[in-house]
Amino acid sequence: MRGRAIFAQDVRPVTAGPTITHDYETLRDSLLGAGTLLALPELHGGVSGALCAGGPPAAERWLDGFFTDHEATNLTAVRDSLHGLVSATWQALGGGELAFEPLLPDEEASLEDQVQALALWCHGFLSGLGASAPDLAEFSAEQGSAEAAATAEVAEILADFAQISRAGVDEDDAGDRDRADFALAELKEYARVSAQIVFEDLAPRRIAAARDAH
Repeated sequence: MRGRAIFAQDVRPVTAGPTITHDYETLRDSLLGAGTLLALPELHGGVSGALCAGGPPAAERWLDGFFTDHEATNLTAVRDSLHGLVSATWQALGGGELAFEPLLPDEEASLEDQVQALALWCHGFLSGLGASAPDLAEFSAEQGSAEAAATAEVAEILADFAQISRAGVDEDDAGDRDRADFALAELKEYARVSAQIVFEDLAPRRIAAARDAH
């Protein structure tokens, strides 16, 4: 599975807490019922990235832009669910119990679908965060401060997410499903933990943005 190489680096150990998620299939079916063909993992990744960079207002703005870009219509029926998704994701990230989980299909989905969903989630995360924090892409670690160190960690995670966003299933994965499943589980856990790290590292940015808004 392309993208496994990132696990050569150290990943901060965590202890998983209770999970707060929306039901993947229910929300996906609601979007389909509303006449949209949106990739739910990409949508949730974008919401998550925007929340990390700018909190709920940024996530709502990113959602509006996402729907416009995808020419989505007839969203009235799922508006409440999407607002609820933003709220639940915000609570999971900020609740202090490591409850955050990327919104992805379960293990009963095909390997190809699971890998594609994770790739889309990471792509969405980069889009959502970049829309509110475009300067991170131009970050230089030579600033020499605690804030710079935190931002360097974020930049490293974003580079890994860019790699995961290009992940796919190759012949080796198809021939050794156990190994592929294990690698995928590692990638999912890395995405989950890394999103939480980004959220925590960017807290000063969100606080400053909220203060400036008032």
